[in-house]
Amino acid sequence: MIEYIIKLKRETRSIFKDRWVWRMAWRDARHNFSRLLLFASSLVTGIAAVVALDSFNHTLQNDIDRNAKELIGADLVVNGDKKFDGKIIAAFDSTKLEQANEADMASMVLFLNNGQSRLIRLVALSGPFPFYGQIKTKPANIYEKVKEGHFAMMDETLASQYEVSSGDSIRIGQSTLEVAGVVTEIPGGGGIMASFTPSVYISMKALDSTKLVQYGSRVNYKRFFKTSSDAQTEAMIKQLDPVIKRAGYSYETVQRRKEGLGQGFLSIYRFFSLLAFVALVLGCIGVASSVHIYAREKREEVAVLRCVGSSGWQAFNIYFIQIFVLGILASIVGAAIGVGIQQVLPYFLKGFIPFEVGFSLSWPSLLMGLVIGTLVSVLFSILPLISVRFVPPLTVLRSGPETAGRFSKTRIVTLILIALFPMGFAAYQTKNLLTGLFFFLGLVLALACLALVAAGLLYAVRKFFPSRAGFIVRHSLSSLFRPNNQTRVLMVTIGLGAFIISILNIVEESMLGQVEFTGQENQSNTILFDIQPSQKEGVIKLMEDNKLKVNQVVPIITCRLNELKGKPTDILQTDTTDKIPNWALTREYRVTYRDSLTHSEELVKGELQHKKNGRDSIWVTISEGMEESLDVKLNDSLVFDVQGVLMKVRIAGIRKVDWPKDPPNFIFVFPKGVLEDAPQIFVTATRINEQQQANAFQQQLVTQYPNVSLIDLRLILSTVNGLFDKLGLVVRFLALFSIITGLIVLAGAVINSKFLRIRENVLLRTIGARTWQITKITLIEYAWLGLFSALTGMILSLGGGWLLTKFFFEITFAFDAAELAIIAFGVVVLTVLIGWFNSREVISTPPLQVLRKEG
Repeated sequence: MIEYIIKLKRETRSIFKDRWVWRMAWRDARHNFSRLLLFASSLVTGIAAVVALDSFNHTLQNDIDRNAKELIGADLVVNGDKKFDGKIIAAFDSTKLEQANEADMASMVLFLNNGQSRLIRLVALSGPFPFYGQIKTKPANIYEKVKEGHFAMMDETLASQYEVSSGDSIRIGQSTLEVAGVVTEIPGGGGIMASFTPSVYISMKALDSTKLVQYGSRVNYKRFFKTSSDAQTEAMIKQLDPVIKRAGYSYETVQRRKEGLGQGFLSIYRFFSLLAFVALVLGCIGVASSVHIYAREKREEVAVLRCVGSSGWQAFNIYFIQIFVLGILASIVGAAIGVGIQQVLPYFLKGFIPFEVGFSLSWPSLLMGLVIGTLVSVLFSILPLISVRFVPPLTVLRSGPETAGRFSKTRIVTLILIALFPMGFAAYQTKNLLTGLFFFLGLVLALACLALVAAGLLYAVRKFFPSRAGFIVRHSLSSLFRPNNQTRVLMVTIGLGAFIISILNIVEESMLGQVEFTGQENQSNTILFDIQPSQKEGVIKLMEDNKLKVNQVVPIITCRLNELKGKPTDILQTDTTDKIPNWALTREYRVTYRDSLTHSEELVKGELQHKKNGRDSIWVTISEGMEESLDVKLNDSLVFDVQGVLMKVRIAGIRKVDWPKDPPNFIFVFPKGVLEDAPQIFVTATRINEQQQANAFQQQLVTQYPNVSLIDLRLILSTVNGLFDKLGLVVRFLALFSIITGLIVLAGAVINSKFLRIRENVLLRTIGARTWQITKITLIEYAWLGLFSALTGMILSLGGGWLLTKFFFEITFAFDAAELAIIAFGVVVLTVLIGWFNSREVISTPPLQVLRKEG
């Protein structure tokens, strides 16, 4: 192998010294410029996609680095789900650093201007927040008014949705506040979560006046710190870390936020970049297929060159130079287009990114595009060009045998490099060799499956197509089997784009089906929580007065773990050898009590929760998966701190929980007769079908029970649907590159077989066919091609979608036949348009012109 590579290197050097080869390459290219340019166009789309995504990722990572402090608003943030007690506040004060506070919780807001209400994230602020960045508002500087305690400001999208203006009033809890204006930008705000729960901002003083913070209220508390340097931040973390962890709190630094955001967006980028790379690989397949036909047509010219003394390598080099130079040009054009596409990507990802993405030219991305484009054009063109080396001089006098199967070391080396390249690229993008291997195998499997489906479709059509069909239909179908027509390659390349778009549609439809509320009549779509015991009967009566069915009333008790398998949790936190995550030990658990399973639960191991007589009297069940996090099994003991009362329990069984179904669901479920006297709140659920009924009920609920919050799951479904649409738009945009690549290959196939098509049309005219008949034959041929390509992608997407939903996402398989039909129709229309556009000359060429050439 090494000896051969050295020999190949020596032959490559000879290319640059042989001026005759370069002159011949230029002379031949001048007469075939349009065809060669089309070969290069197959690469442009893939390079454009790869460069656009890589350049966007560099810009995004730079913006994250630059805006890291503005994203968090401080140097250090300590947060938790319980109020800071005197001991930890004393530790905070001992740092002598500038500090600010935030408390946020879910709450209902009533818009008094129109009587509508909505669940929002209520954010209460105090102190000089933010230390970095700024709160941008309309009108400007209204934050100073909010600090006074009688005003509120809200996210711009929320104000726009409910038509709220400055001066309008809103009711939150037991307090009525005037809207000072809207927030357009705030550190730590925006991004994807703002789509689910838009925020209303008030002062900490105003939070007290709402009377919302009661027992059971889920409030998140944050303390912001400003330090003078990174070293001081590190020193402060060392000082506070033991106190923070022991009390069950966590902290976040600028570096952690930066790494978290960077890794999150990097994962998305890697997925999208591999998708773009698929378009590039398809482009390479198109190049290989087109060069294969190009090389076959050059056999007679090569034979003439061999007769005048040219060697096989010289003949090979003439056409290799053409492809190599055009590969560089295509890479430059693709990289330039990619930079342009980079400007569009932030629009697609708007709502996912919590800051404004700027523009910066990434030279490494441009260089990568040039290198990859040149490399793949070389790799995928060498294979079909190899046969040129073995064309015998006798081909001038008679047709020589095909040389495709002749043994060649160059062919073997090229095949190995072609296999290694996508594997190496995927490993480079994901920084994981194993992932690169799986991507390569997945790509090979997908292409193989597409090829098999395409071959199966063509076989079935050829075998079972009605023999009595009209001449035009039969001839248009038989045209798909014309030599050099590249039908299977086109079905694979166009079909892969259709496959990506279709499988995205199937996964999206299946996921949305998990939270749809159009199925069971009694399935809840509205949840009421934070109901105090004294309010339970009143809330139920309000629901009945509004003719709403009470599907369930569930008690909730908050507690924390005190011991696990006989070991105190504070000791387990300091045990470095223990694998139990800190969050599982320090989190606040919300539990309930009952003696049965719900529709969303299944007992997979052990017994149901129950109460016994004796020492170990309380037996609870735990949700599947959590027993692994806590490293517990059946019969293991736990001690819960239930509002200051220690309660020992044992694990009786493990429940499999379908969390989205019939909420609320719980990690721990206690038996009856244990927690009835503990401080508790209630959650109830119902189903509301009409929006008008929902608005009336929500208004009454907020007025009579301001502390009770309501989740309209239909609104969440609508939000999830919108997010899927945004994310899907990016995937469809990238999948479109695959379809465009396939259409470019189609255009190349039409041009490559132009003369053969013209000859066929002359024969058809000779036997009496008219121009309109030939036109119909052509259009129907491309309609067949588009239909078969779409079916290839659809059939594979249905199979792949079923496997993904059943074994990976573990959800119910679903698809929208109408949407898949629209995708198929779009593919057919595009194929017909491209095919027709490139066939106009074929149809309009007079027969006499061809006959003269033949003569």
